[in-house]
Amino acid sequence: MTNPGDRLSEEEIRRRRRRAKAERMRRKRRLRRILILGMILFLAAIIGIGVLIYRNTYTGVVNQGKRAEADGNTTKAEDLYLRAIEKNGEKEDAYVSLAKLYHGRDQDDKADTLLQEAVNTYPDSTGVYRAAVEFYEDTEQTEKIAYIMSTCTNEQILTELKDYVAKIPEFSLDDDKVYDNVQELTLSSEDEGTIYYTLDGSEATTDSTEYKEPIQLNQEGETTVRAIFVNKKGIASVEVQKTYTIQFPVADAPAVSPTTGQYSEAVSVEIQVPDGYTAYYTLDGTEPSDQSIQYTGAFAVYEDTELNVVLIDGNGKKSEVTTRKYRFSS
Repeated sequence: MTNPGDRLSEEEIRRRRRRAKAERMRRKRRLRRILILGMILFLAAIIGIGVLIYRNTYTGVVNQGKRAEADGNTTKAEDLYLRAIEKNGEKEDAYVSLAKLYHGRDQDDKADTLLQEAVNTYPDSTGVYRAAVEFYEDTEQTEKIAYIMSTCTNEQILTELKDYVAKIPEFSLDDDKVYDNVQELTLSSEDEGTIYYTLDGSEATTDSTEYKEPIQLNQEGETTVRAIFVNKKGIASVEVQKTYTIQFPVADAPAVSPTTGQYSEAVSVEIQVPDGYTAYYTLDGTEPSDQSIQYTGAFAVYEDTELNVVLIDGNGKKSEVTTRKYRFSS
C-alpha cells in the first residue's frame, strides 16, 4: 500500500512539473516577443535604409523637389532639381520641372540657357531633347524647337521626335551662277506642311506669301528669295535664303545702212533687227528709247539728219546705240 507521505510527494512532483511547464511557456512567449520585436526593428531598418536610398536616387530627388515646390519652397526645389541633373543629366524630368520653375519666376532666360546647355552636353539623349521641345512648345517658343532640331544629327532622336522636325524647304535652282534668261523656281518639302516666302528681302514668316506655284524670276539683277517651311504641328523651320542673279545678254549695236556720209539725194535707211528685239530710233540726235519711233521697215531720209538707233528686247534690255549722220548737198 502507498502511504500518505508518498501521495504528497507525487502531488508535489506534479506541481513542480506544472510550474516548470508554465515557466517554459513564459520563456517561449518572451522569446517570441523578442523575436517579433527584432523582426520589426529589422524591417524598420530595412525600410529606413530603402527610403534613404530612394531619397538619394534620381527619381527620389526629383520628387523631393516637386514636394518642395508644391510647398512654396522654390529655392529648395531648384537645388534639388539641379542635384538630380547632376545624378543623371540624360533624363528629362528634372529639366522639365526646373525649366517650368524658372518660367513661373519669369526667368525664361535661365530656362533657355539650361535647356540649350543640356542639348549641347547630351546631343544623343532623346530625353533631353524631349524635355526641351515640350517646354518650348508649352511656352510657345516654337522657333527654339526649330533651331535645336535643325542642329540634331542623331537619327533616333529625329525619328522619335519627328513631329517636331521642320526641315528647310528645298530650292530647285542653284544660286551660285548667273542666269541669262527668265527662270522658274520651285520650292518643295518632303513633309506635310506649308511653305512661305518673300521676294523683297524681308524675313519670311507665316504672314508672307504662301507658296502654291513656281516662282517666276523675270527681273534682271538680283532677287533674294527667303523661305520657311511650317509643319502640320505649326513649327516653322529655320529660314533659308538664296539670291539669284539674272543678267540678260546685251545685243550688239544695231547694223544700220547706209553709213554716215554726204549724199546728193534721198537715202533709204534699213536697220537689221535680231529675233527677240525691237528697234527704235530718233531723227533729231536725241537718245532713243521704247517711247521713240518704232522701226517697222525701211524709211527715207532726204535732209540733214542725225539718226540714233537702239535695240530693246522683251525684258527691256537695251543694246548700244548706233548713230548715223546724213548730210545732203544742194
